[in-house]
Amino acid sequence: MGAHEDSAPSATVPPLARSRGLATRARLLDEAERRFAEFGFHGASLTDIASECGVGNAGLLHHFPSKSRLYRAVLQRLADDLEARLVRAAAARTPKARLQAALRQHLGYVLERPAGARLLLRELLDNVDRLERAKTLPLADFTAGMCKLIEEAQAARVAAKGPAIVQLCQYLGAVHYGHVVRPTFLRLKDEAVLRDDEVWLKAVAAAAAKSLLRV
Repeated sequence: MGAHEDSAPSATVPPLARSRGLATRARLLDEAERRFAEFGFHGASLTDIASECGVGNAGLLHHFPSKSRLYRAVLQRLADDLEARLVRAAAARTPKARLQAALRQHLGYVLERPAGARLLLRELLDNVDRLERAKTLPLADFTAGMCKLIEEAQAARVAAKGPAIVQLCQYLGAVHYGHVVRPTFLRLKDEAVLRDDEVWLKAVAAAAAKSLLRV
């Protein structure tokens, strides 16, 4: 299931029109990512997404024939970004360095794409039934890749023992929970570490990485 499946430009389309079509498609995905993250699948409005991008409903449906297709394309793009970052991390020389690089790449993802990170968490909470029925899961390759890096680090005795998926859950859970809870924590306890999103997330990620890696 790839994002390219949804109304990919034909090779017969003139280059200028193809370029404009790709730019419009990217704007739609950006706006959909933001609105799905804020309002969820059912709360986000296709009309609002189209209007914000200046294309109208017909223009949106030309690129994405349904709300489900648009949502799927947004999730796939998020997964593709995560997988690309994982590939970059895998270029490091040692198991420990690869896992450390993967954790840094994931943190960068959350910091650079906060709406996307929030959407992935919302997807897990809001769409349990859909996930159970889905034939393909966009995050499957990312999850498998992260588990492989954890297992390699465990074999090298530089990562905590236990099922890799448990270790991954502990790390991702800390970072993604930290991402969404900061505003509430700041109201409950005004501390310097909570006043800046990047400072806060780096501190949470460092604590989570310390429990995963034997550093």
